[in-house]
Amino acid sequence: IKLHISSLLNHIHQTSTHTHTMARTTSLPLIATILLAFAASTISSFTFGKKSGPVASKKLPLPTLDPETGRYIKSTDDDGIYPYDAIGSALRHGPSPFLTRTFNADEYEQGILKYMLSAKVGRDEATGNIDAKLNNAMDWSYQKMAEKNGKPKVDYTRLDKKQAVLTVVWALGITPLAVNVVWNTADQFINSPGPSVIKH
Repeated sequence: IKLHISSLLNHIHQTSTHTHTMARTTSLPLIATILLAFAASTISSFTFGKKSGPVASKKLPLPTLDPETGRYIKSTDDDGIYPYDAIGSALRHGPSPFLTRTFNADEYEQGILKYMLSAKVGRDEATGNIDAKLNNAMDWSYQKMAEKNGKPKVDYTRLDKKQAVLTVVWALGITPLAVNVVWNTADQFINSPGPSVIKH
């Protein structure tokens, strides 16, 4: 009987060990899948709205200029989708293109269409260039002249991590501080305007 019990316990131990090993082996691909999914999600979120999709066709959907109104008309083949959202504009090129895109969308779109037609480029490249021009017109113009003289073309849709960090610092730190200073100064001026009557 003791021998039978010992044999039974040994069989149970071996079965338990085998089951634990199988479970651990099975969990490894699952853990790897989860880690890969997390990494992909992190990389995707860092594009800040930059669209992804198939490579555009060689024929560009260029806009046309209405001679009567002076406005640029989007091509029917142009989906009208920017390569990244307004936050992406801010992270790449600072607050100026973000503000123009948010509060003056028609002027922003007309600028995009105008550049597409004049430079014969797609919407993505036009968006990056207009954002860069709105951020610093002099630097952008200098770069365009350099490109005409053979310098490599700059991809203005690319996200510069340093520029993104600076924009976040301005948005979360310096801008609220500046607004607070202006608000306090205006409040003091309104509530305590100082002496208005000169005593004789």
